Amino acid sequence: MTPHPDPAGTEPDTGAGPLADDALAEEIELYADVVVAASESDGPLADSDLDRVLGVDDAVPGAAPAPRPGFGVGGGAPTA
Repeated sequence: MTPHPDPAGTEPDTGAGPLADDALAEEIELYADVVVAASESDGPLADSDLDRVLGVDDAVPGAAPAPRPGFGVGGGAPTA
C-alpha cells in the first residue's frame, strides 16, 4: 500500500520506521512499577517502599540501581 501524499504537511512522516528510545522506555517501565505498587498499597508509599520498587540501593550513596528482577511491565508488582 502506497501512502497518500500530504500536501498540507500535517501528517507525520512514518516511513522512517519505528522509533526507539531506550531511556524513555526505561522511565516508562519505572513509572509503571510505581503506579502498580501504589495501587496495591493501602496508603502512601513509604520512602523505603518506593526505593525498593525503583531498585535504589540506599546503602551506597550514588551507586547505580541494582537489577530489578520481577519488576517491569507485565512482571507484576513486588510482594512484601
